[in-house]
Amino acid sequence: MRHARAHWGDGGDHAAGRLGHHASALLIAALVAVIAIGLVPPPGLLGVTLPLALFALTITTFLMMRQHDRRLCEACAAALPLNPAERAQKLHRRFWMAHTGAEPRFLVPYLVVLLGANFAATTTVGKLLWAAVQSSMIYLILSARTHRILQPWCPWCRGGGGGQDVDETPPVLPHDDHQRV
Repeated sequence: MRHARAHWGDGGDHAAGRLGHHASALLIAALVAVIAIGLVPPPGLLGVTLPLALFALTITTFLMMRQHDRRLCEACAAALPLNPAERAQKLHRRFWMAHTGAEPRFLVPYLVVLLGANFAATTTVGKLLWAAVQSSMIYLILSARTHRILQPWCPWCRGGGGGQDVDETPPVLPHDDHQRV
């Protein structure tokens, strides 16, 4: 049984492995909480401790999600839809976002806007703009999760050689009946 755990890489009995499977949902929940306290700051000491705790939770869940994404998780494999190709077809925008969001020409401006929105959060309209920009990360997380689970059916990965069928027929060699092998 130890070999199966090492193969699946879900952490087996480790709490971190089980939490890693749910890290994307925890990260989304942490982002929603960050947005909520950004719009309605808590009073007193909670106004300092809660944002710090959420910051730590956000960083931790992001790292757990990235670690989980590098392994084959048994729970993710079990949750794979019975019609993955059809499901992937319906979620093609998420695949596009997963690939486009990783390109530096789109990632760098996005990060500038994401960080710049923090400076706009001084007025009510600025806070609403900040919340909208921050909430866009939720779709990015969902896109990355969808791509990880349904990657074999991703049209961009297949088009780039990740899943294309290749004809591996060996070339025909000249045959000389007079030579001995």
